[in-house]
Amino acid sequence: MESKLQTEKVMIKKEKLSVTIEQVIENDMSLPDYYGDIVKVLSCAAAVNIFSASITGDKAVIDGSVCTRVLYLDGNGKSDVFECAYPFNRSVDVKDASDGDIVSVSAVSDQVTCRAVNQRRADIRGSVTLRVAVTGLSECAVITQVDDPRCHTLQEQAEGSFLLGSIARSYTLTTSEDLTGGGQKLYRSSSTTVVNEIRTIKNKMMIKGSVAIDAVLLGNDGFVTRRITLPVNQILDMEGIDEETQCCASLSVSSADLRLTPDSPQSAPSLEVSVIVIARVDAYKKSTVNLISQAYSPFFELLCTQNTIRCVTAMRRIQETYLTASQMDFSSCKAKSVADACVRRIRYSVQTDGSTLICKGNLHFGLILVTENDEKLYFERVADFEYKKQLEDSADGCEFMPDISVNAVSCSVDSSSNVSVSAELRIDGFAYSVKTCEAVTSLAKGKEVMRQDEDGVVTIYFASKGEKLWDIAKQHGTSVALIQEANELSGDTLPQDCMLIFELE
Repeated sequence: MESKLQTEKVMIKKEKLSVTIEQVIENDMSLPDYYGDIVKVLSCAAAVNIFSASITGDKAVIDGSVCTRVLYLDGNGKSDVFECAYPFNRSVDVKDASDGDIVSVSAVSDQVTCRAVNQRRADIRGSVTLRVAVTGLSECAVITQVDDPRCHTLQEQAEGSFLLGSIARSYTLTTSEDLTGGGQKLYRSSSTTVVNEIRTIKNKMMIKGSVAIDAVLLGNDGFVTRRITLPVNQILDMEGIDEETQCCASLSVSSADLRLTPDSPQSAPSLEVSVIVIARVDAYKKSTVNLISQAYSPFFELLCTQNTIRCVTAMRRIQETYLTASQMDFSSCKAKSVADACVRRIRYSVQTDGSTLICKGNLHFGLILVTENDEKLYFERVADFEYKKQLEDSADGCEFMPDISVNAVSCSVDSSSNVSVSAELRIDGFAYSVKTCEAVTSLAKGKEVMRQDEDGVVTIYFASKGEKLWDIAKQHGTSVALIQEANELSGDTLPQDCMLIFELE
């Protein structure tokens, strides 16, 4: 049987691992001498930096650090920030791991709490969740033709874009910015990435974009935001791509290390920025594959294996900004102003409704409010959002996993202590219309089928509207051609209830 098969190779992506790992935070923080005493802890937050994630042997190995920053009030009623970072190394077993596998790690900071043990020490407890995914590529040989008249096949045409390759590369970007106004300290930071241009030539792809880092610094007069923009201009080697290849590229920040140097109140510091950016690319090439989805023989058993093949029939990039707003009541604490506001976490899910893509979820805000008595208080609130994108055709079978980041947050407080919070979200990603089909990837001849000895045995079958001739022929040990010829049929599906008469093949 193997010598009579014609095949064609297609690339498939396989998810080898998808797990979550809890990274516990247990820090005992002691203040340096030049920091003020802790009188009241306002907030505590954790940021995760992933320095590397790769396959080593049969494991996915992740190196990173957890940085916790504590905002507190000192004995003079002034705000101060102290930071401590601790490295971690985690590994997880990966079945059938190979060097070319791509390891993706995203981190979600869970609840982090800080308790002042005394005026010079604080106890920090909490955890972060690491989501680890490992994907690999492999060539799959699908059978396109069987040169044996005793073997019947059902052919299906898959037309669209097939995966050509997938890569991930990391780059380190650095810059330095002078800061004015001594005594500034880093309170928090966030990042936004943009892909502006993708170009492909033979075996190479150029990606242009930028990374914007918003650093919120605590100075003598309160919080100050500095935006640092780093350009991305990289060339990636990718075998097999050319000018006709469709490339879906994304940029993400796995680590943003911001340091103020020198770290002392006597000198005006500068902000040193080191960012690890991950460029991920999926390359697709248009093609048509006439694959065999099913096979049977009335004369012998067929030992058949199948694999699921993905064909992208449409691909579109969605790159938009979306403004969401909510109102929060803080009349109980008599808030008069907002000292700082940020989005701590974004949670969302994607669904479809007709020709509409719907991305809905919630934003976890962290707010530092100033009361009528000039007291600073920290609050966390959750606000829902729902983004809709109308597509030109049906969204059924559409896959969309956007990167959602925060461009800006703005707040206002009215006379009744109602806080209006607006967040401008950036929604960026590729939406795929995907057709999946089962493809026969191997056939082997089994034992002979015992057939009736009498010639001219006639089968009468009462068929229902919508039945497929393929299923009827397979069930009764004949061929579609014989059923069509005996009953003067031309189609593959019965348009109405009818009686069929046919013989064994």
